[in-house]
Amino acid sequence: MISLRVFVALLLATTAGGAAAQTMAFSCPAAGTTFVFDNDTEVVARGQDGMDCKMETIGGGPFKMRALLVPNPGPDGSDTSAYLAALKPERLWPLSVGKKVEARHTTPQGSWNYILQVAAYEQRSGPRGALVDTFVIELNEQGPDDFRSVSRWWISPVEKYMIRFDATNSKQVANRAVVTEIKR
Repeated sequence: MISLRVFVALLLATTAGGAAAQTMAFSCPAAGTTFVFDNDTEVVARGQDGMDCKMETIGGGPFKMRALLVPNPGPDGSDTSAYLAALKPERLWPLSVGKKVEARHTTPQGSWNYILQVAAYEQRSGPRGALVDTFVIELNEQGPDDFRSVSRWWISPVEKYMIRFDATNSKQVANRAVVTEIKR
């Protein structure tokens, strides 16, 4: 007969090992899949080009999403090529909990330090309240004048796209985007 203490220890080891053993190879959402966000923005997948997912905002323009994490052009239309070249988010793939990359980027305004990591594998509420398995990607940034920022993406291995994004920074600016519907 197994003791309760041994049973609990085995259960915890099995649960922790299961989450850590999850991996996700890089792939973009199927072309034509539309992601509707809580701000009524709709983004359509248009295909894949290496580590870039070709996307298009309905009523806006095309962009590429590098490694499912960073858009170029950025949401404000800015060119994020230098940032992408420094961070190289594609190094995080294939995703597995604990994987981490560090980078440094220098601009005329100062130096930035980045730590990008796969922080967890968890279920998260997705479209229509359904629980969705996700990898939680976390980016910690430190920049000039003690600027700090934390961004998180919840990437669904099934949808091959983020179902949620949150960001906050030391200037009290916060941003959030949640997928409320997926159209095929």
